[in-house]
Amino acid sequence: MKFVKTEDMEIGRLIGKPVYNSKGVLLYNSGVKISAQMLSNFREMELYGTYVLDNGEPVPPITDEEQEFERFQSMHTYDVNDILTAVVQEKGTKGREELVDVIMRRFGSLSGKMVFNQCVRSEKDFISKHTLNVAILSVMIADKMKFDSKEKKYLIEAALFHEVGKLLVPPNILHKKEKLTEAEMQVIYKCLLQGFEMLGRNYQYPAGVRRYIIQLSKEMSDKLLGGVKTSQTLLPGTKILQVADIYDILTAIRPYKEPVSALSAIQTIRKEPENYDSLTVDALEACLNILPVGSYVRLSNHEQAIVIRENPKSLLRPVVLGLKTNKLYDLANRAVREEIQIVDTVFTTDNRLKIQADRVKEFMAKRQ
Repeated sequence: MKFVKTEDMEIGRLIGKPVYNSKGVLLYNSGVKISAQMLSNFREMELYGTYVLDNGEPVPPITDEEQEFERFQSMHTYDVNDILTAVVQEKGTKGREELVDVIMRRFGSLSGKMVFNQCVRSEKDFISKHTLNVAILSVMIADKMKFDSKEKKYLIEAALFHEVGKLLVPPNILHKKEKLTEAEMQVIYKCLLQGFEMLGRNYQYPAGVRRYIIQLSKEMSDKLLGGVKTSQTLLPGTKILQVADIYDILTAIRPYKEPVSALSAIQTIRKEPENYDSLTVDALEACLNILPVGSYVRLSNHEQAIVIRENPKSLLRPVVLGLKTNKLYDLANRAVREEIQIVDTVFTTDNRLKIQADRVKEFMAKRQ
């Protein structure tokens, strides 16, 4: 399965992920053949593209939980867009409290880890899908960090408005398919600052939200000054917003760059502790099912392996089974870890990221 741009899709191929409309109604399920009408609909929706199966590749499994999450994203993205557009048009923020409550109920107190699937994006919803994802990730992290309910709602609301200024960016810059120049980045920074100014004119947000908006505004001002940081002690919630924002940017489908895996995104973020708080990244990692049992990974010895048992104390130190050597590697063992590390997740020969956990248990039972 690979991501294919709409203009490059071939009639007769099968799509690999479900596609929903703005009401959360399933338009096309996994395994449906691409038709001329489907391509026309994709163009009308301005989709960058979607995942397409290779010839002979089986339809990848998707759990009810994963499917419901993609439906949630598709449906509430349009609520976000309506709210942000109203701010730019100086019409208030009708619907924001209802959306905050919906996100809080759905993601504010999850009992376990979740698979954070990235849904396909278009020019119409690129900003709002990112905004929604940052709000979802932020409240999940905040819950792991034991924020109270009121503070979690403040954080959701701040996340919903953290990039309202992107709606002011000229389309030729916002949807550019090549890397942005420094001058173009300066335009974006200025628009984001304008967005923060608009918030103050368009609705009376609680003081708890205002604290985050003020700190984000100062951060943006620093970027306009060439990255020179002013001395401000960031609130824990502001650090959460920063981590949630960069994680979604790295893993999202973009018109000019391939997304990275969840594992690679975490590794990249951890390389910048001066920009992204390590304890906050720990909490993000604890929220997400990044290397579940059955995941396929690439090892530093150039061997592919399957995750057999997770390590609750360290994401990168599970027990894996090497597919070439048929050996078990316990990466929690320092001696083993000095020789072999996980490089990244990989897809299997049929392009699935993982096999079912019960199949792994069955396999291990036969080895014993």
